[in-house]
Amino acid sequence: MRGFTRLDRLIWKFAGLGKPRIRAKIKAGEIRVNGALATSGAMEIGNFDLVKMGSEIVQNRTARYLMLNKPPGVVSATIDAEHSTVIDLIKEPWAEELHLAGRLDRFTTGLLILTNDSRVSESITEPVRRVGKRYRVGTDGPITGEMIALFKKGMWFAKEEVTTAPAIVELLDPQTCLLTIYEGKHHQVKRMFAHFDVKVMTLHREAVGELELGDLVEGEWRFFEPSGKSP
Repeated sequence: MRGFTRLDRLIWKFAGLGKPRIRAKIKAGEIRVNGALATSGAMEIGNFDLVKMGSEIVQNRTARYLMLNKPPGVVSATIDAEHSTVIDLIKEPWAEELHLAGRLDRFTTGLLILTNDSRVSESITEPVRRVGKRYRVGTDGPITGEMIALFKKGMWFAKEEVTTAPAIVELLDPQTCLLTIYEGKHHQVKRMFAHFDVKVMTLHREAVGELELGDLVEGEWRFFEPSGKSP
């Protein structure tokens, strides 16, 4: 379910009642939304509003926001026939409700965000939002000034026919840097270095927007509350 739905449609899906019966129940004060009497079948109901019809609970979903430190070899997916997924790491009965706000390839480690709130996931993944993702990158060769200059300027990706947004680069040693990018093109970081015939040997995402992985142990997760429902 995404965004909002009408109250009468929600109740129809729950109980199979037609609009006249729903109107009658609303008039009789039998339907409440977040504890208040419903006023119209046309009311917009959010994904996490509590809706009751008499003593029956029509909807009672909890918004969940998780950050997870993905280990290598685990797939950024909800289901995979061959490999363990990040959902497998969350041993809770509600884990199947979650979806991923962005992905990491199988052998990239670090911060993943999972939620059942599409507004938050869209605020992270929509390109127009330009949310920064910071990676610690280790390479098999030196990271040169020419590379850094092009990363900071923006690179042309012929496959997508776009120029990447200017990246932020902090060189830590000759073969390690912190790289912040603002898109999520397929294998983007690896492709940026491959342009210079340099191979990425280790890739670890430390931050997404203002959300930092910090000391979260590999393979573990914790809840967070997004500020303003965005990272």
